Amino acid sequence: MSYPVTDFLIRIKNGYLAGRKSISSPSSKMRVSLAELMKRYGYITNYSIDETGNKIINVQLSYEGKIPNFTDLKIFSKPGRRLYEKASTLPWGKTPKSLIIISTSKGLMSQKEAVVKGLGGEIIAEIY
Repeated sequence: MSYPVTDFLIRIKNGYLAGRKSISSPSSKMRVSLAELMKRYGYITNYSIDETGNKIINVQLSYEGKIPNFTDLKIFSKPGRRLYEKASTLPWGKTPKSLIIISTSKGLMSQKEAVVKGLGGEIIAEIY
């Protein structure tokens, strides 16, 4: 696992594609922050952290009927290529419902929040 954030996003995507109700992943501050952002935008229902033994984050996946709320993922930053942008040049999503995840000096946030706050940073991924 060379990049834990994308590993977490891909686990969620694969869980949706397999029709699962929940997924588990090792926990970290970044993954918890990412889960909180995804919950706020409706891509997951809820998450919990299991403190026994190794810290594990359990994520409850969200569906509209049988259609997953998260169908595709585009990874921008990779271990060999980090992509940074200023607030004025942040990309817009593929669809109006898209969530572009930005890592800023104030933590993880959506592209829309970063533009409003005037913060740039590393573009992690786009969920749509």
